[in-house]
Amino acid sequence: MGSVGLTDTYSVPKESKTILESGIFNNPKLGPLLPPGTSSFANKVKFTGNSLPSLPINWRFAESSAALKGLEACVVANLVKKKYGVDISGATINTDHASLFSMSTLVWSVPGFKKDSPLELPKELRSLIPDYGFHNMASSIYRASATNIHETKDGKYFHIHSSLNPNPTLEALGLPTEDPNDSKTWEDAMSTIKAAVKSKNADELQILMSDQYKQAGQICETVESFRASEHGKANEHVALFECHDVPVEGQGPSWWPDSAQTSAERPLAGLKVVDLTRIIAAPAVTRGLAELGASVMRVTSPNICDYSALHVDLSWGKWSCSLDLKTEEGRQKLKGLILEADVVLQGYRPGVLDKYGFGQQGIIDLCKDRRRGIVSARENCYGWNGPWVYRSGWQQISDACCGVSERFGRAMGLKNGEAVTPVFPNSDYCTGLAGVIGIITALMRRAEKGGSYKVDLSLNYYSQWLTESVGEYPEEVWQDVWQRNGRKVWRSHHNMTQTLGPFVQMIKKNSGDVVFNPDFFETRETKALGININTIKPIVKFDNDEVRLAYNVGTRGNGKDQPRWPQDLMVEVVS
Repeated sequence: MGSVGLTDTYSVPKESKTILESGIFNNPKLGPLLPPGTSSFANKVKFTGNSLPSLPINWRFAESSAALKGLEACVVANLVKKKYGVDISGATINTDHASLFSMSTLVWSVPGFKKDSPLELPKELRSLIPDYGFHNMASSIYRASATNIHETKDGKYFHIHSSLNPNPTLEALGLPTEDPNDSKTWEDAMSTIKAAVKSKNADELQILMSDQYKQAGQICETVESFRASEHGKANEHVALFECHDVPVEGQGPSWWPDSAQTSAERPLAGLKVVDLTRIIAAPAVTRGLAELGASVMRVTSPNICDYSALHVDLSWGKWSCSLDLKTEEGRQKLKGLILEADVVLQGYRPGVLDKYGFGQQGIIDLCKDRRRGIVSARENCYGWNGPWVYRSGWQQISDACCGVSERFGRAMGLKNGEAVTPVFPNSDYCTGLAGVIGIITALMRRAEKGGSYKVDLSLNYYSQWLTESVGEYPEEVWQDVWQRNGRKVWRSHHNMTQTLGPFVQMIKKNSGDVVFNPDFFETRETKALGININTIKPIVKFDNDEVRLAYNVGTRGNGKDQPRWPQDLMVEVVS
């Protein structure tokens, strides 16, 4: 059956609507968590777009993003009705536009600036955005190869990860931290690492990376083997997020203090959010809140490595200050920020902030004497139940853990469990959507019942939902989109540094008029950097702009602002 015939039997917009209804509102793991009345807006959410998918990935990424954006629209409409007494007319989501959502860090541009690769800053921006890549993660293709999937001695596949610093990963494998051969090609650089992984059994590598060297790393599971694992069973009750009530005496029902902009049009205006996060998933949560009007203060450390190229995309709507929590002054300033906030989100490895008093419960305890409760949210890779909670992880690690990578390899005809990371940071960005929905849910509970709230997020919670409630394309649909893109077969050793650029170019060549429609992009000014950036428009379009999605301030790098809340929440730089 060719593409023409398939349009009569498959529709991305229709399937997105079905996932919203059956995979979310009728999902017993998720529907009961949502604020009462949220589903009543679902019939006002319209999905448009081409019937057939454009991304040559077997998982239904476009439908996933579109359905979650539909849920976000429903939650926002419910909030607007309850807080402002306004009925939103409707919202539209173009599924082709939604397919760009997990690419947003790859496809922004600055007029006149040249990007050498999707995940690098143009040289003109390097003087404006401080480089926090202290460990030279990708200073050579050898060091970049420390993030990859390779076959193990016992015939399994294992995803090693450099976690911003390749040294511990390479040392764990008994390898030098710098390339002894000065390799010129990926194949040459990887050969040494591949051989080192091949010399060890998968279970041995798991202990070596997770327990001894505290690095991210994961055996590539199947969907079935993960679900059957002790950890999978411990988290099987979760879909997208968990929200826990924490009753605190004296904390009655409350919203947040209004600002001059607080309105149905900007429904989260006045909400102050402390962002203790880095990389993609957790920063995507706070960017999503900022899009709805929230004021976000991102707090980073002058001592901790970060991926500076991501800030252009993920720091819209945020101020960014730098505090050293090893000092009493730094801890006191962070306490001051938290005591004025309504939401705190942390995204570091479990337990890292607890030793400074800023763990999830520590933040609730800090705010116990104020009349307004706090929403204390946290995000990790593996989920918050079971034996693997302590492990560090990334999007690629979650994809390997939950069977997403193994199924992508299988869809391309690979055998014996050869897993391939499905190119885009989809679980990162969609975990961001889950976080926006979970935090608004907690804020609405607080407005009704009072108290404080814990919100738990993880990459695996999204990945579990993807495998259970969204799934893969029907075989004929997958074969069609794969054929239209040349039936390219990626292998386990093709890491994201290698695949992202060619993959984006492939989509531009074969579906550019659909996915890269100029109507899906806009140019925004960031006064903090003094430049204009062309980037993806907000995905949801509310009827008549009854809710206006935008950012109060422009994007920036780390440490641009002072660590205090300004009186004017629209000021571009806090000085």
